[in-house]
Amino acid sequence: PTPPAVVVLTGSGNERVAVEAMKAGAQDYLVKESFSPERLRRSLLAAVETVRMTRELEARRLRAERAEAAARDALAVRDELFALATHDLKGPLQIMTLNAQVLRRQIPASAMTPALETRLGHLVRAAHRMGELIDHFLEVTRGQERPLQRAPLDLLALVRAKVREQETHAARHPFVLEAPEGRDFTGDWDAGALERVLENLMGNAVKYSADGTTVTVRLSLEEGDSRQDVRLDVVDQGIGIPAADLPFVFERFHRGRNVAQDVSGSGVGLASARRLVELHGGLLSVESEEGRGSTFTVRLPRKVHASGPAARGASRSERADSEHPEQ
Repeated sequence: PTPPAVVVLTGSGNERVAVEAMKAGAQDYLVKESFSPERLRRSLLAAVETVRMTRELEARRLRAERAEAAARDALAVRDELFALATHDLKGPLQIMTLNAQVLRRQIPASAMTPALETRLGHLVRAAHRMGELIDHFLEVTRGQERPLQRAPLDLLALVRAKVREQETHAARHPFVLEAPEGRDFTGDWDAGALERVLENLMGNAVKYSADGTTVTVRLSLEEGDSRQDVRLDVVDQGIGIPAADLPFVFERFHRGRNVAQDVSGSGVGLASARRLVELHGGLLSVESEEGRGSTFTVRLPRKVHASGPAARGASRSERADSEHPEQ
C-alpha cells in the first residue's frame, strides 16, 4: 500500500535531518523558526498531491502489467489456434494431392487427354502451393520471417507459367504478356516469394476487373547508375483506386472504399507483396485512377547491394564470392 502524506516539523535547520526525513518517506519538512500557517498549508497540499500522483502511477503500472499478461495469454491462445487450424487445413490438401496423383496413374493412356493431364497437374501444384501459403501464414502470425532462398531465376519463365495458370482459372479475362525478344530476365531471387507476389498482383487484376477486360503483364529492363533492375508491370482495366486510398494501399487490412462488399479479401495481400519485394532490395509501387484501372510496378535488382534485410537473404554462392573475390 502507498504510505500516507507526511510533513515533518523540526526544530533544527540541519540539512542532514531534512535528508533523513525525506529518505524515511516524508514529502516535505518545516523548520519551527520559519513556520507559518500559510507555509504549512502549501506544504500539506504539495504532500497530498505527491502521494496522489504516486498512487496513480502505481495503479497505472499494475494495469499495464495486467494488460501485458492478458496480451501474452491471448497471443499464446492465438498461436495454438493457428497451429491447430493450419494442421487441419493441410489434411484435406494432402488428400486432394494424393487423389489427383492416383487419378493420373489410373486413367488409361487412351483416355488421358492433354487438357485432362493439364488440369490434374494444376490441381496437384495448387494443393502444394496452398500448403506452402499456409506455412507462410503461420510463420507471419508468429512473427517469424523466413530468409529469402536466393538462386538464379528466369523471371520471364516464371511469369509465363503464372500467366498460363491465370488463363486457365480466369478464362473470362484475356492475358497479354509483353517482353522484348532476346533479353535476359534472370536474377538472383527467391522463386517462391516472387511467385506469391505475382499471384497477388495478377489475382487482384482479375478480381477487381469486369469480365472481358484485358490484363497486361509487361517485363522490361531499367539501367541505373550502379545497378540494373528488372521491371514488371501488371496493368488492369478495373475499378481503379480512389485518390484518397492510394497512400494507404500497401497498409495491412486497408481496402479501397470503392470495393463492393461481396468482393472477398482481407487487405493483407499487397502489404505482404510489398514486404517480399523489399526483402529483395526492390520496390513495389502503383499508379491508378478510379474507374480507369491500375498499374502495379515491381522493380527488382539483379544483384544484392544492400547490407540490410535484403542482403541477409543472399545466396550462399554470392556470400562465398564476396569472401573469396577474384584476384
